[in-house]
Amino acid sequence: MKKLSIMVSILFLAACSAETITDERAKPEANVVKVSEKAVQPVEAEEQEYIKISKDNAPKLWSDADVQLWKYVMDFSLSEELGYKQEITNWRKVEDEFDKSLSSPNQTWENPGKLLLAFMTDVEVSNYLGQEIWEVNTRIEFLDENNALGYIMSYGFFDDSTAGYDTKLKMKKENGYWYIESAEERDHCSRGIGEKSGFCL
Repeated sequence: MKKLSIMVSILFLAACSAETITDERAKPEANVVKVSEKAVQPVEAEEQEYIKISKDNAPKLWSDADVQLWKYVMDFSLSEELGYKQEITNWRKVEDEFDKSLSSPNQTWENPGKLLLAFMTDVEVSNYLGQEIWEVNTRIEFLDENNALGYIMSYGFFDDSTAGYDTKLKMKKENGYWYIESAEERDHCSRGIGEKSGFCL
């Protein structure tokens, strides 16, 4: 009888313990932090401004040898607000003199690239880098196997009137060697072109 009483007591205590555990599991834990719905909302990216080139102009950067890339990425908003507009002068004959040997078929330059470099060295184009202009780049466009156009394109002038300057060399091959047939130049104007002068304002 005594053993039976002990067994009943053990079963009773076991049942109470199981009920307590079940109740505790059913209750939400006190130390669980609820995450606010606002906290999981995706953070919106800040609106930014980007340089944009239209679909009409983008192909010109690769297909047109005389296109200046900088004209599409510079900020001219201030000058436009003041009533100015960016313009490019017409091509005109190069005013400065250069070595006459560059314009004669003297069997010196085997390709137009070397001839273009010889011209740049003669007129000292690179002397102004970092002092009066920011950048100088060159391009060559072959018209056929005996004719080519060479472009020397300077941009970023430390000047509020002229933004850039281009030189175009018409080069010809004769007897396997190249020479300059003609040389022209033009300006990129930040404030427009004078009606009478035809030069940058």
